[in-house]
Amino acid sequence: MKLAGRNHIVTDRSLLETMRTYKSMGYDGMELSVLRGMTNAIVWDYMEDYVIDRVRAFSEENDFPISAVSCHKNYVKDDVTLEAQKRLLRTAKRYGTDVVIVSTFMDFFERELNEKEVYDLLVKKTRILCDVAEENGVKLAIEVEPNQLFHNMKIFYEVADKLNSPAFKLNLDVGHLFLSEPDLLKAIEDAKDFTVHCHIDNMGRGEHCHKLPWLGDIDLKAAFDAIRANGYDGFAALDIYIQDYLQVSPECIRWIHENVF
Repeated sequence: MKLAGRNHIVTDRSLLETMRTYKSMGYDGMELSVLRGMTNAIVWDYMEDYVIDRVRAFSEENDFPISAVSCHKNYVKDDVTLEAQKRLLRTAKRYGTDVVIVSTFMDFFERELNEKEVYDLLVKKTRILCDVAEENGVKLAIEVEPNQLFHNMKIFYEVADKLNSPAFKLNLDVGHLFLSEPDLLKAIEDAKDFTVHCHIDNMGRGEHCHKLPWLGDIDLKAAFDAIRANGYDGFAALDIYIQDYLQVSPECIRWIHENVF
């Protein structure tokens, strides 16, 4: 298993500077988000040829792959976000990856008070993304997460059945599934055919807070043993927010490789 850093949380340096820093720290690669910080602002320049070419050149020269490209922003009622994600699906292979991660946060009241309309629209818009993914030979990796439209695996599988698309896949965030599913290890096993990328973090039981890997209630070793038993041995990206990402990364890298991978 390989460990990736995530760039969007680091806002005080350029994309290539972040890649150089992560490489020197010991990350095996990077999940490249086109969002900046916690504002969810889309950085359109990251999808321009001159940036993609430099990212790909750095990756190849330094054996530092892009594990996935991502845009963790709700596309269901936002056509600007939908266009950004379609563009990512069309350009993903130029970054050196075939995985595009998206998510679907929506205000709880809007979701619950307009459930049928919202979920009908979710299927319609996700089908659009799947069509683009299929046309370009890439995978659309949905992140299941509390407070998302995809807030548990039951909904994920219901949409998967409606779409029937080979491009519809899962970014398996261990912490999120720990909160959303009654049995984490069974959920991991059931997701065998959909898992194309992972996030690693820890969580307290019943508390959606991304903790350092050695804190929280998840047995990460057991979780990632189950993921590997499913045949997935690719990238997991470190997914933490409340700490200084750069400051804690070296210890997280060491601890994860020694105790989880």
